Amino acid sequence: MITEISDSFYRITLPMPFRLRHVHAYALIDGGRVALFDTGMHMPGAFEKLEADLQSIGRSIESIRDIYLTHVHTDHCGMSGTIQEKSKARIHLSEVAHQVHAHFQKADYLIAQARLFYARHGMSARDVEAIVEEIEDMKSRIPQFAVNTFFQKNDVIQFGNRSFEVIFTPGHAAGHVCFFFRDEGLLLAGDHVLPYIAPSLSPNIYDEIFQPLKSYLESLTVIEKLPINTIHPGHGNSLTSIDERIREIRTHHALKKEVLLKSLSNRPKTTYTICSEMIGAAAANWDDWEKFMALNETYVYLQELKHDGSIEENMMDSVLFYTAV
Repeated sequence: MITEISDSFYRITLPMPFRLRHVHAYALIDGGRVALFDTGMHMPGAFEKLEADLQSIGRSIESIRDIYLTHVHTDHCGMSGTIQEKSKARIHLSEVAHQVHAHFQKADYLIAQARLFYARHGMSARDVEAIVEEIEDMKSRIPQFAVNTFFQKNDVIQFGNRSFEVIFTPGHAAGHVCFFFRDEGLLLAGDHVLPYIAPSLSPNIYDEIFQPLKSYLESLTVIEKLPINTIHPGHGNSLTSIDERIREIRTHHALKKEVLLKSLSNRPKTTYTICSEMIGAAAANWDDWEKFMALNETYVYLQELKHDGSIEENMMDSVLFYTAV
């Protein structure tokens, strides 16, 4: 489905194979040229859908001159390589996002890091291998592509008669950015602000210093200060009640931290044990991907509580355990 969100500016809704069934890309038109913001997921039917939607407004894949990526999760960058091959489009993203993308191209190192990280958090060998399968599937959906430029802080980019600012918003992903069209008060938010769910937070298994929740909340403050009229997200409907949604997301994270802290005592628990207790009976209906995301988020909250001084982290037999202070 293609929808005009502003003059010569379109939202293109593309399929995904998960419970979250769709992802948005955005196309800005200047004469015969197209700037594409995110590309959708590399999966059967997605490229044909993008091609048909562009043709419905008199453009084509070959019309795409620039691709601007909010981040390199598979649902947002998966078709970048295919589109670039057919259109010779230039690809632009943050340098940190490029580093994340580069890690996914180093399969053996990536898998070794994942096995080490998740075993350290108390997962069984079977569950670690289930996560490895998920990571390998993600990797298969992110083809290689050539990067033309890295975004710099305070970048203002001109495309046709429109300009937009690159707003660095790490948190949901290291290297995540949003694109702000100041003249229209329009923010392309990627996965930074979503209308129905709080964006997922995951650790960077290559950089345990990175604090996703702290970074995410700081990034919310950054966009809160912008004169935004409408947020167009990577998933779901557009938002105009921006302050209200930001308050809801902050409350969500505060409550999740509080509940997790209350689950801890002086009895040491692994991240996996804590996650299993938090999920409870609901886990019976979850697939490996959902369990993987739940464990990642549990660790992110534990990481934050550790930095707050609310819990202690200790290693025994190469496994991390957590206790309340």
